[in-house]
Amino acid sequence: MADRPRIEASVIETPEFRPPKGLLEVAEGLETAGYEAWAVGGAIRDAVLGRPRADWDLATNARPEEVRRVFRRTVPLGLEHGTVGVLAADEAMYEVTTFRLDVETDGRHAVVEFAQDLEEDLARRDFTMNAIAWRPATNEMRDPYDGLADLSAGVLKTVGEADRRFAEDYLRVLRGFRFAGAYSLEIEPDTRAAMEVAVPNLGMLSAERVREELLKVLSAHRASNALRMYGEFGALDGWYDEIADAPRDPRWEQHLASVDAIGPHRSFLRVVQLLLSTTERGETEPGRAESLLRRLKFSNAEIRRGTHLVEHYLPFVHPADGSASIREWLHSVGQEHARDLFRLHFASARASGSTESERALVYTWRRVHDELIGGAPIELDHLAVDGTDLLELGLPRGPLIGLMLEELLAQVIESPERNERETLLATARELIELGGLDSLEGSLAE
Repeated sequence: MADRPRIEASVIETPEFRPPKGLLEVAEGLETAGYEAWAVGGAIRDAVLGRPRADWDLATNARPEEVRRVFRRTVPLGLEHGTVGVLAADEAMYEVTTFRLDVETDGRHAVVEFAQDLEEDLARRDFTMNAIAWRPATNEMRDPYDGLADLSAGVLKTVGEADRRFAEDYLRVLRGFRFAGAYSLEIEPDTRAAMEVAVPNLGMLSAERVREELLKVLSAHRASNALRMYGEFGALDGWYDEIADAPRDPRWEQHLASVDAIGPHRSFLRVVQLLLSTTERGETEPGRAESLLRRLKFSNAEIRRGTHLVEHYLPFVHPADGSASIREWLHSVGQEHARDLFRLHFASARASGSTESERALVYTWRRVHDELIGGAPIELDHLAVDGTDLLELGLPRGPLIGLMLEELLAQVIESPERNERETLLATARELIELGGLDSLEGSLAE
């Protein structure tokens, strides 16, 4: 990749590990009890690269029941897989997993057995950079697959035979995209070829695993690196049919830039931006968004939020709109979604490089923000009257109550100064006397 940052060789050769005190405490407890304790996985990889990481895990030759005997406070996180959570004095929990080896795999699940040797455990890991281990007790490092050299060269390479590694668990293809993207690594040729062969089997994976992998991709600073590989390798087909044609769009790179323009801590909003920027505007778009989100088993609340944002992305509030139009827009989209819609539009403007569009958005947002902080009445519960007040005026229970409140709200949105109890009651009386609200069955006069 052209934008791959240079990794200093001195950092790779002499990594400095600074794990949390709690992890050192847990490691010492295992070592004192006669077991080995090795820090493995992402924490070691990131430490080698000089990147801070909060979650540190340990691998050990102690069996789960032995780990639970060593420590007073434990949580059985997955005993069948050998994982025990240990609560340290700092109240943080550290995962301790028994050395394992795979005895049977089907591309989606693995049957594992416990092992006694660290080498066996490292042999089952996906990529060389994830097969590096460090023993706090002795400051010893184990790197049997030259992960340090691969990191130094900026290369992503599987542990052992690439075809076999991906066939064991096809999620490793998506993990490979994520790692290569997040660390700006070149994919080693054999690894790349095996990925291409494995991509058609991604449909075997569970929706939950695919979704979580996507959210991890979108939590990277430049999610576009991995998303570009999704398109390049054809990994959008199947799980992402609604956007599978997007990489053939001449605007694909701009679309990816709009995803990057949203902060990585807003990973779900990046999902929405991806949906928006890679589909044509039209009546079916909210349905397409709902279909994808439901297929990936997002929560019902996330599905509602995502489809609502897609549905109301356009038409958007305009700089020339009057205050009443702005309030009407806020009522239509919901004030809890207004900020997200502006974030989406700002991201698109930044990706396009249009400073004029950005300035217009800034101006418009200031006006919308003024309405929000000013407490503009844009929802029914903002009205100075409610259904009980209308019942007391003699309006019958039923849909006419809602119709009357909506009419009063429309008037208040147009003229906020009318949002006073007596003013609204007088308006309601006048409408009742004139028969100005019709129900589905007939007019009020009936």
